[in-house]
Amino acid sequence: MIDHGGRLVGEDPGLDPDLYQRMYRDMVLSRELDRRMLALQRQGRIGTYAMLEGQEAVQIGSALALDPGDFVFPSYREHGVQVARGLPIDVLLAYWKGLPNARWDMEKYRTAIVTVPIASQLPHAVGYSYVTKLRGENTVTAVYFGDGATSEVDFHSGMNFAGVWRTPTVFICANNLYAISVPYEKQTASETIAQKAGAYGFEGVRVDGMDVVAMFLTTRQAIEKARNGGGPTLIEAMTYRYGPHATADDPTLYRTREEEEMWRGRDPIDRLRGFLQQRGEWDEAVGEKVQMETTDLVAAAIAGIEAEPLPGRQDAIRHGFHKIPPHVVEQLHSMQESHGEALTTFEDEDLWSIGHDEVPSGPTRAMTMAEAINAAMDEAMDRDANVLVLGEDVGLSGGVFRVTEGLQTRYGEDRVIDTPLNESGIVGTAVGMALAGARPVAEIQFDGFVYPAFDQIVSHLGRYRFRTRGTSEVPVVVRFPNGAGIGAHEHHCDSPEAYFVHAPGLVVVCPSTAVDAKGLLAAALTGHDPVVFLEPKVLYRASREEVPTGHYTLPIGRARVRQQGEDLTLVTYGGMVPVALEAAGRVDASVEVIDLRTLFPWDREIVLGSVRKTGRLLLVQEPQRSAGVAAEVAAEVAEKAMYDLQAPIVRVTGFDVPWPQFAIEKHALIDADRVTAGIMETLAG
Repeated sequence: MIDHGGRLVGEDPGLDPDLYQRMYRDMVLSRELDRRMLALQRQGRIGTYAMLEGQEAVQIGSALALDPGDFVFPSYREHGVQVARGLPIDVLLAYWKGLPNARWDMEKYRTAIVTVPIASQLPHAVGYSYVTKLRGENTVTAVYFGDGATSEVDFHSGMNFAGVWRTPTVFICANNLYAISVPYEKQTASETIAQKAGAYGFEGVRVDGMDVVAMFLTTRQAIEKARNGGGPTLIEAMTYRYGPHATADDPTLYRTREEEEMWRGRDPIDRLRGFLQQRGEWDEAVGEKVQMETTDLVAAAIAGIEAEPLPGRQDAIRHGFHKIPPHVVEQLHSMQESHGEALTTFEDEDLWSIGHDEVPSGPTRAMTMAEAINAAMDEAMDRDANVLVLGEDVGLSGGVFRVTEGLQTRYGEDRVIDTPLNESGIVGTAVGMALAGARPVAEIQFDGFVYPAFDQIVSHLGRYRFRTRGTSEVPVVVRFPNGAGIGAHEHHCDSPEAYFVHAPGLVVVCPSTAVDAKGLLAAALTGHDPVVFLEPKVLYRASREEVPTGHYTLPIGRARVRQQGEDLTLVTYGGMVPVALEAAGRVDASVEVIDLRTLFPWDREIVLGSVRKTGRLLLVQEPQRSAGVAAEVAAEVAEKAMYDLQAPIVRVTGFDVPWPQFAIEKHALIDADRVTAGIMETLAG
């Protein structure tokens, strides 16, 4: 270890002299890059930027301890780690310049892209580690974060899952004493962050983060332990950022000059330079050469980026999904027309193409919806070893609705995983598993329990493809029971689909029959996009129907006409489909009942075609009225088929209040009487 004066403390670690030179060069490179980036931000040539100066030893020491095949999950200040791992400066600059960044190849550089939501990358690292461990790969995953992140829920999620699963994960906390302006003592009551690891069943170590040699040795030990099956380690690196949190911050408001000067006296670059001088291994020209090289590298990179033309407007809609939904192309064209621009045309292979809606012939078996969903997962797991199921109680118990029953017996505890009770951790680790090449099926026990996982679903699951310009996929299926009608307590009877329909990058599916449930889930498990799969709990065992026993898929994005009609179009989905069919059978009118099945992207073609035929539209949804699926369909019909309507659009929906307690649930339930009244109102309009 090296003291503040650069003197060796204790035994010589016997490291290669070339490694010391590499440490020095990379730290100087990181600092000069940091200063150049700050100058570019002040000139308005890049966006808001988070500085690292002062924390070079944490980043370079740990990064150089990793093997080339190890994988890194950064926060947003790990520029030194990224440079040490071989990420080109122009790729890094392109990110901070706010450009679409297809050049950030996560697999090539073995580092995930910058993470903005605090601590949310910790479960990703654990999920990634779980898959590499399952495959017997010799990979360690390192995840970086700051002291403020230890207050976030996903710090707990990541640490707890890593401890339970004994994953080869190294958690590296750069404790620079401030979360923007909030000091350490207001962040946590614990004496150290390292001691928090003990609560999760693994080792925590506090190290001098201004000493690059100490950082290297500590990280190397943690990596060797992880690689040899010893599980995770939390490293708390005591460090300091000399500048502000980011370019919009003013640290003079919360730090004293005396404190800053004290920490500058522990400067990691000065310490290593002093150490090399005492060993007779210092060359003054090295530092000057690195500074000049860095200036030239940054200048060339920024000049090259600024010389490139910005992509056209069409780039804004690419990579949100594996294929571009046709209605998104319409949105683009509308924007282009309003600006007098030429309309972009796309190749057929770029567009979402809805396949034929055909159920195969052949052997069938009478199944409930729950059994059909189980069969789809069973077939997928049998066909593809990358398919995993994880969630609370999904293994031994088979889930509270027994939908995963028997899967753990057939495929083992490593592939059907009973997780800790933490929805954010369930989905967060599934994201990491998918980045490692797995196909996770994450079960949330009840609909109202999905809210703690909202950040992971919306911030990462739905955005990763777009964030990486299509170079990384997260084909996770998040499934959970949905809707009311079973007399359950609060949070056991929600219908949160509208939240996910509005969130970009997610496909949302809600079947109403066993045949559809199996075929649509099979499609989700072979697709490229993340899917939120809603299972109407009231229909799990409501009936049986003949379901093909072989593998088949049904097209995601295609509605199904459940009943042909001429007088009125009734659009609904999920648990409301049998209610709508019952109501349609009561009236003396020809009602066309359309089951959306996919809520995003929903089938505009079938709905608009039906409305043009009947001239009337009734929309039925179980959840709250405002800003729901019914409102979206109504708005689209009003915009595209207004002159085909012979009467006002009518909506039958739930109340805009929380779902009532189960003793009075019937007061809010939409039954056949309520839908029948809606039909009569629409016909009379």
